[in-house]
Amino acid sequence: MSAVRKAVSEAAAKKGFTDTDSDEEPAHVAVKGGHSPLQPIPEQSARVSGSTRSSSTNMGDELTTVIIFGADGNLAKKKTFPALFNLMYKDLLADDVVVVGFARAELNTPKFRELVYKAIYAPAVPNQPRTHFLNQVTYESGQFNALEDFVRLRETIREREAAQLAEWTQRMGGSPAAFPKRVRLYYLAVPSFLYYDICVNLKESGIALDKKVDRFVLEKPFGRDSATCNELLAQLSQVLSEDVSYRIDHYLGKELIMNLLVLRFANICFESIWNHHHIASVQVIFKEKVGLDGRGGYFDQYGVIRDVMQNHLTQILALVTMEQPLSLSASHILQEKIKVLSSIRPLSRNDLVVGQYSGYLDEDSITNKNSRTETFAVAVLHINNPRWAGVPFVLKAGKALNENRAEVRIRFKHVPGAIPELAGCPENELIIRVQPNEGIYWKIQNKVPGLHFQVAPMRMDLTYQSKYAKEELPEAYERLILHVLHADKSHFVHAEELKLSWHIFSSVLHELEASPDARPAPYMRGTRGPAAADELAQRYGMKKFGSQRFEANTAPQAHEKWGHSERWAARRNPAATTANVTPRRTEEGVPAPKSEWPGNNLENLNIGAGAGGAAGGAIPRNTSASSCDEAPGFSAQTLETRR
Repeated sequence: MSAVRKAVSEAAAKKGFTDTDSDEEPAHVAVKGGHSPLQPIPEQSARVSGSTRSSSTNMGDELTTVIIFGADGNLAKKKTFPALFNLMYKDLLADDVVVVGFARAELNTPKFRELVYKAIYAPAVPNQPRTHFLNQVTYESGQFNALEDFVRLRETIREREAAQLAEWTQRMGGSPAAFPKRVRLYYLAVPSFLYYDICVNLKESGIALDKKVDRFVLEKPFGRDSATCNELLAQLSQVLSEDVSYRIDHYLGKELIMNLLVLRFANICFESIWNHHHIASVQVIFKEKVGLDGRGGYFDQYGVIRDVMQNHLTQILALVTMEQPLSLSASHILQEKIKVLSSIRPLSRNDLVVGQYSGYLDEDSITNKNSRTETFAVAVLHINNPRWAGVPFVLKAGKALNENRAEVRIRFKHVPGAIPELAGCPENELIIRVQPNEGIYWKIQNKVPGLHFQVAPMRMDLTYQSKYAKEELPEAYERLILHVLHADKSHFVHAEELKLSWHIFSSVLHELEASPDARPAPYMRGTRGPAAADELAQRYGMKKFGSQRFEANTAPQAHEKWGHSERWAARRNPAATTANVTPRRTEEGVPAPKSEWPGNNLENLNIGAGAGGAAGGAIPRNTSASSCDEAPGFSAQTLETRR
């Protein structure tokens, strides 16, 4: 246990509270001893005698410094600082870590600590570890292209690291046999066009000089197309080597994505069917209900293809389709990812649908009221290799859609030569739900228990919330920052992967931008997207992208169930009951004729004849098109109301 956690436990024992008893708002949280939440507390109250370094991470022989550029931005406040604090709180980051923020805003350290405090505040965590973390944070303001500001930054870092080393030496008894190793993590939470200036000034100021010490975290987007990506890579190669560059894609740090290789290569049942002989299609889907959420200035410059599809979804696709690596080391995984990315044909305009939700141009943060930036895109890719020839790979991403969801859907082919009674069964499907409600499930066909013969799709579940109820799923940024500190590059993006992924999309992006009259297809908020997406899906043998159950492209409505009590009521008073019954849907989504409604077809409700199914005695089969993804939850719709 680290010193912070131990001190908190001891204080809790004296005061009688636990780690989950702090539920005030940030402005009302008090600190024992009368100190303000943002005022540094005496070190003896946050440390105890003995080692104060985390023993659970083998970091006792390392001194860590984290320098965050763009430290006042949304990314740093929402992701980077909370991840660093959580790592310290979980004993995965040393208590004496030095954290230095650098940005253009003219703030002093106390004011900056107020921003960090709000970013890391959580009611379930007591205030003492937060206050200790804030004591480790220092701020320097300056321009990213001003060498003199980096010289000041250098002096601040040296001063903080000298104090860190002196404290470590004192803990070691004053005369250690060997000095610890040092790690410096430079987190560039800024747009990519600032990378070069920052890295040059880090070198010229004498801050970053040692490859064994320095590690640079670079955020997306990395360019706008192949040309700008290659230019940026060429620039940075003058000041950064590939072995110290960690290009972060936070989806690679999500639990279900990290499980992909284990799912594929540790389970023998998958290897023999993981190919074009058995798989009909693969879909990688990212859907958001929110629109711009205040990011209009950034998003309008890039669009959803550059923001999501070229990086997150393409990286997931590579993990789904790559061959088995020799090991799970970074170099072996990279070899196989590069092979499969090299096999993907550049995206054709005929295999792409783009859309823009109604109201996008009215957003306050959109200054270009004629913007043709896409907020929805669905693309069908093709991999030209023996394993995947002929299989359509769907990448779908969109904002202001009907749900929040990120998942991989692997749809298998129909059973060949199926017997007549089972010939109409839907295909099996493997779904890997990345977020929310993380889980893995099979959709299989199963006989419904009962006296009649009925086959229905069912789910075989591995839902993480129930299976791993006691396990906390870490945030992706926590995991990836920890991997940087451990020099593990297996979940980061190599320069060659960047070049190959941009090669897939660059030509079609240029084609879209060169057509001034080609506007994205409009779609309403809260729907699945533009109607043209369904038409593209039907070209590849699917009713629509995503689940294959019928789902009207309108807002969901309440669904009335038809149970035993309703059946008996219908027998007694058919006319009164029929008016309140939601008609069943046919496979194409058209409401069934009224003559087939249960209230009108009373012989289907009779239980008079024997079990042999004679006329008037059969219980009707469930002909709903629901696919067991969720409860249907949709009322019947006509074809005219689907769009």
